[in-house]
Amino acid sequence: MKRSMLKSLLAALAVSGVTITSISGAYAAQPAWVNKVVNKIHQMVKMDQPRIPHRIFNITSFGAVGNGTTMNTKAIEKAVNACEKAGGGEVLIPAGKYLTGPLTLGSKMNFHVARGAEILMSTNPRNYIPAANQRNIEHPGYRNCIVALHAHDIAITGHGIIDGQGQAWWPRYRKQPGHKHPPRLPHRPFMVVLENCTRVLVKNVHLENSPMFHLVPNACRDVIIDHVTITAPINTPNTDACDPAGWNYYITRCTFNEGDDCIAIKASARNGTPAHPSCENFLITHCTFEHGHGMSVGGQTNGCLKYVVVRDCTFDHTHRGVRLKAGPGYGGLSEYLWYQNLTMRNVRLPVFINSFYPKKPKTPSQVPPLRTHRNLPVWKHVYFENITSVNSPHAGRISALPGLPADDIVFSHVHIHANRGFTMLNARNIRFEHSSITVRHGPAIIPYNAQVTGINIKTGRPK
Repeated sequence: MKRSMLKSLLAALAVSGVTITSISGAYAAQPAWVNKVVNKIHQMVKMDQPRIPHRIFNITSFGAVGNGTTMNTKAIEKAVNACEKAGGGEVLIPAGKYLTGPLTLGSKMNFHVARGAEILMSTNPRNYIPAANQRNIEHPGYRNCIVALHAHDIAITGHGIIDGQGQAWWPRYRKQPGHKHPPRLPHRPFMVVLENCTRVLVKNVHLENSPMFHLVPNACRDVIIDHVTITAPINTPNTDACDPAGWNYYITRCTFNEGDDCIAIKASARNGTPAHPSCENFLITHCTFEHGHGMSVGGQTNGCLKYVVVRDCTFDHTHRGVRLKAGPGYGGLSEYLWYQNLTMRNVRLPVFINSFYPKKPKTPSQVPPLRTHRNLPVWKHVYFENITSVNSPHAGRISALPGLPADDIVFSHVHIHANRGFTMLNARNIRFEHSSITVRHGPAIIPYNAQVTGINIKTGRPK
């Protein structure tokens, strides 16, 4: 890893002794399991950046024309193929607007979108149909826009833009008036998909207007996502910004402003177990969450998740702040999650833990019947430290399954100002330390089969 990146990672970790430095005060003793998280994150210092040869393959040398209307798929493919054949290098997208269909990247490759360059993904659905199905426009799944499969040492960098031009897709996929669900149509393309890749860097690029999810690194190992901006109109359907899954992730200095989850850790791999989870070791720092659904885990956790640190982030006008979500049949164990030094403004629900996703019961009478006893969500060992939230409609909500309560949830130096209180359904060992919940109407905490200590449930003041 370059020395500068190592220094920035160490600075972000800011590890001192057995705790990450807090920004104020001498806090109460942190949970003992915090040591495990610190030790696991320490290991990420060994994470390497991609090792890519210094060779440049300018797409204009292969016939690409940056006028915004010429289809450049073949020209860019030629540059990618030449790069692979040479043993790797940089595929350079210079200033200009380059229209293209789906692309597949390879190992030891930096796909560099230079400042002033724009990749415009085609708006013609036929360009996304797999070759064997060109005659079937209703194929159940379109190709994704830019992919890398089983690659190593791969980067997407530069200060340019990758535009999915999702405006051509979104209207067909919205829920129509008078209908309960959106229409059943072929699966829209994701914009950037990195599948089973190792040593990944995504840095400085601006991703916008994906037909569906923007950045999906799935089952990847040793991933750095740095200073990436992801945007789409806030009313766009299912335009998640970043949906990571795998092992050893460092996500920092990113900005998210779109229509669904800003970050959603997808612990959905079927072969994950509590001992060998499908998602492990995530450090997320200094990110800005604007419109969207906040910092999420799920909606599938059946592959299990361990060791997540989210710190020094801001949330403004998001639907949720921290959201943990999964439903029966799609759940598993999620544990050792640490949220520290977060600032929230105008967030509809600062904390939401939900074991009934996509349903959202608030009281026992609203709990739907349990239709399966397999793959049930389990939330435990979650630590919220030094968090402020102002101007929220509701302080928070925990909705866990009967018999599988959310367990060992600690709020330390957390201060929430909201219109109404924090609803807790099926929770135990919920501890507040030096924390407060200030509401305009009703009690501060509304418990249903919930064990809460350290706070007055009516006034929201510390005990």
